[in-house]
Amino acid sequence: MREMRESPQLGSLRLLVRFIILSALLSAGAAALCVLTAALAGRLSPGPAVWAAALAVPAAFGAVTALLAGRYFNRRFRRLRDSFQTIIDGDLSVRLPVEGSGAFSAAYADFNRMAEELQNVRARRDEYVNTFTHEFKTPLTAIRGFAELLQEPGFTEAEQKKYLQIIASESTQLAELANDALLLTKLETGNLPVSRTTFWLDEQVSHCLLLLEGSAREKAQTLTADIAPVEFTGSVELLPHVWNNLVGNAIKYTPNGGHIRVSLQRQGDTAVFTVADDGIGMSDEVRSHIFDRYYQADPSHTRRGIGLGLPIVHSIVSLCGGRIQVESTPGAGSTFRVLLPGAGTTEAARA
Repeated sequence: MREMRESPQLGSLRLLVRFIILSALLSAGAAALCVLTAALAGRLSPGPAVWAAALAVPAAFGAVTALLAGRYFNRRFRRLRDSFQTIIDGDLSVRLPVEGSGAFSAAYADFNRMAEELQNVRARRDEYVNTFTHEFKTPLTAIRGFAELLQEPGFTEAEQKKYLQIIASESTQLAELANDALLLTKLETGNLPVSRTTFWLDEQVSHCLLLLEGSAREKAQTLTADIAPVEFTGSVELLPHVWNNLVGNAIKYTPNGGHIRVSLQRQGDTAVFTVADDGIGMSDEVRSHIFDRYYQADPSHTRRGIGLGLPIVHSIVSLCGGRIQVESTPGAGSTFRVLLPGAGTTEAARA
């Protein structure tokens, strides 16, 4: 049976009640002892009225103590309750004063941390909405502009082809934005069925690199790969999102002429995929948030994207039972390492 843990507030209340009862009993005992001593000394003949008066003193003391304690607890609980209601009403700026080290101070500190985190989530959500709107508006504006332009006469066939290619490219960008948002929502809500298939992971990774070679070539980057044959059992549909996002980010955040190194190795029953670059790198603060939804290290929109790529990567890797290791130094590049259980045989079995 699962053991129930008592909250600090309830524990403090129990201690206070015990203190009141104990104080009342001690006071009653002391009063009774005084009456009994006086009676034995012959100075007092205690009757019912005397005993009642003696016991009334601790009873009154206990009642007053209980009343004061009740008011104290009621005031502190009411303040906590009202603050929660303020949060529910949408004001996340409310904070409670933390004084001393009692149970209520601990509860108030926990409340403040919760409110701070909720405020951060709201800020990241608002930034995400702004970025999402901007990224959607940009291709829509381009599509509309070139579509209207093509309605005018006088364009050569080459010009028409160029404008149609731009429309197709921007349409693809829109589709990718929508697909990423939908995919992350399904991953986070658990509404995405995951099938396990045995396939050659090196072939999948090599195919993804082939698709991204053109982007690296446009920036005069050197893209090197060390891909070992690895048979793997996992999600053949979801894992390409991992490779495309990680290598794509390395290309995006590495300056022209930079170097990107990709490797795939097998360590026991674990497939190890590594992407290392000599790009702009990240600070510790940025690195601690890169897998958070709504988070963008560069909110200036100088680079296209809405910050969903790495949260998608993290969700897929977690869903597959793996983990991600990140090393980065500002100005010196980043290394992402994905470790996935499910690796099987190597090249000998392929023949």
